[in-house]
Amino acid sequence: MRIMLAGISSGCGKTTASLALMAALRTKGLAVAPFKSGPDYIDPGFHRIACGRYSHNLDEWLCMPQSVARILAGGSEGADIAVIEGAMGMYDGLGGGTQCSAYALAKHTGTPIVLVVDASGSAASAAATALGFVKYRSDNTIAGVLVNRASSERHYALIKEAMAGIGLPCVGWLPKDAGLGMPDRHLGLVPVEERPEAKSQIDRAAALLKLDMEALHAVASRAEALSPQPFSCPERLKGKRIGLAKDAAFSFTYEANLIALRRMGAELVPFSPLSDAALPEGLDALYLPGGFPEVFEAELTANGTMAASVRGVIEGGLRVYAECGGMLYLSMIGAIPLKWEMTRRLQRFGYVTVTDGDGYAFPAHEFHHSVVTPTTPLETRFEVAKGERRYREGYIYKNVLAGYPHIHFYDRHELVERLFL
Repeated sequence: MRIMLAGISSGCGKTTASLALMAALRTKGLAVAPFKSGPDYIDPGFHRIACGRYSHNLDEWLCMPQSVARILAGGSEGADIAVIEGAMGMYDGLGGGTQCSAYALAKHTGTPIVLVVDASGSAASAAATALGFVKYRSDNTIAGVLVNRASSERHYALIKEAMAGIGLPCVGWLPKDAGLGMPDRHLGLVPVEERPEAKSQIDRAAALLKLDMEALHAVASRAEALSPQPFSCPERLKGKRIGLAKDAAFSFTYEANLIALRRMGAELVPFSPLSDAALPEGLDALYLPGGFPEVFEAELTANGTMAASVRGVIEGGLRVYAECGGMLYLSMIGAIPLKWEMTRRLQRFGYVTVTDGDGYAFPAHEFHHSVVTPTTPLETRFEVAKGERRYREGYIYKNVLAGYPHIHFYDRHELVERLFL
């Protein structure tokens, strides 16, 4: 069984509804496999708390076409139901069109959609909104509705009746409750790693959710079976120990990337730049993913022994891949000659195509408020293309590659080798 929760727009309460549903199904004894449409790193962290298992991103830009089915099938193993949280509004995708939208992903994977409708200040009009979504694309997979922010059971009953009039069953509802709001900042929600109260908030949402299990089961049972193609993987990283920065400051890691590294033979060795005194011993490479190092700048720079350890291995020639926040960290501790600063506006946002120095191209995603400036001349390895724009990226210092693009390399073995060998 499988469903996608897709919203009528950003801000309709889709994430809260998804977390409430995931946690509610888990309390009913079901094993729930969570997924996120698109490149977002933060929502999957909350999914993990709700479901007790890792969440995977399903992104038709970042992933090869066959990867989406592979990740969805693999991540669903052992689960009774898979729940995919959509991104933005259901039809909102690349360049204002539907490419890479929640709608496109649901269509591609044969996943029935439960439309999350914000009921605030409406009754029959909520059904009119849903009908517009049904009519907008005739090949959509909308199969039901979850009503959010209903003021009362009576309010929900009115909307349920109106939805029945357009042929859409309601699978449940969430009441309007200020306690369900989630704090955010410049890149979206405040990550779960910084919110010890998140578990209790998710549990509260699950307790408030009124589910029609029969209706939900009928919708989820309509999902098409997945038949991903098997593939072989060279163990080019066999015997390699890769240090992985992992703590509240460095949480932007696609779980599928870690699976890819292990599948290629690497041993991942987690460490905390915030709290550990030094890097683990015997590393062959270092992976510094993104996150919010700017929020923890004081703590990171105060950990002088770790900073010295990182500077030491870089000067010694260790292979280092630093992505976005990882690059800022290296700048903070003086490990690479880059000056960084935060700005008030979003500098870059969206899907890009990156071309390596010898013409090897791959997709990526950028999303940051910071800017970096070399303090000495540095070679750049990447040419980044976003529409007609072209700019240089991927700074090289000794054996370090540091840049803003976020990369999903689940099925890209050659890219993994370029980053870590």
